Amino acid sequence: MKRDIMLSIRSTQQFEGCDEEKIDLMTEARLYERGGKFYISYEESELTGLVGTRTTVKIDGDTITMMRTGTYSSEMLFGKNQRHVGLYHTEFGAMTISTHTNELKSTINKDGGQLEIDYTVEVDQSMVGHHNFKMVVKPIGEDLDENK
Repeated sequence: MKRDIMLSIRSTQQFEGCDEEKIDLMTEARLYERGGKFYISYEESELTGLVGTRTTVKIDGDTITMMRTGTYSSEMLFGKNQRHVGLYHTEFGAMTISTHTNELKSTINKDGGQLEIDYTVEVDQSMVGHHNFKMVVKPIGEDLDENK
């Protein structure tokens, strides 16, 4: 099963000593199912600062994996109340980061749904930021307002 979808992403980031950053993005994407897992794949844009990068989100039960390939490669794993260590590539080189997932909710299925991840990020075992990531998935032509 493969389906073209519209994807709404709302991301809020709060880094130590900085103002809160919010990004709202709407883009076309692809939703597909393979081996009982759902995948959402889309191209990043200038708005996210990750031009040349493809992001694929794998929804596997209570675990979400966010994989980026291209200009800025990385892989982050999220599981509620779990801490995961990963490698994050930037234009300045690679660094090890840890994520601790506070909350993870997913209703993603073949018809769309919502995904929300609330997590903190550590670099060198020091907490550097709090993030909230919300994704709304709808078949093309449907209203993306999650409150309707």
